[in-house]
Amino acid sequence: MKLTRIQKTAITFFIASLFPAYLLAVWRYQVNLEAITDRFEREQALHLSTDKLLNNCEQNQKNDNTPYGANHQICNQGLQEHSQTEHAMGMLDQEKARNQTRMYQNIALFALLFNLIGFVAYKASLFLAREEN
Repeated sequence: MKLTRIQKTAITFFIASLFPAYLLAVWRYQVNLEAITDRFEREQALHLSTDKLLNNCEQNQKNDNTPYGANHQICNQGLQEHSQTEHAMGMLDQEKARNQTRMYQNIALFALLFNLIGFVAYKASLFLAREEN
């Protein structure tokens, strides 16, 4: 099977477009991963802080066991915050996994975009060549 000059050019252009598509997709992946990691670290710090609060609540509850006191209300709010941060950390872990999948999707989309731009440029050059004749 022999390829024409145009087919060889198209294949070469496709292969050449994969490298910038890969670079852009990896760049987006790293930016998203950095943002997710930053949010995860903040949630983890808040989670550790509420852990300390809950430990203090357990110790204070041994000494003063009043169900409607200020200490009890603070402990309930701390327990709610603890479960919320735990849930948020789980969601961020899932987001990290989805970010990996999105990187591969972005590679395909960027390669498609670059090839579409190349195809439009090729068709425009053919149109302009016909207009000159």
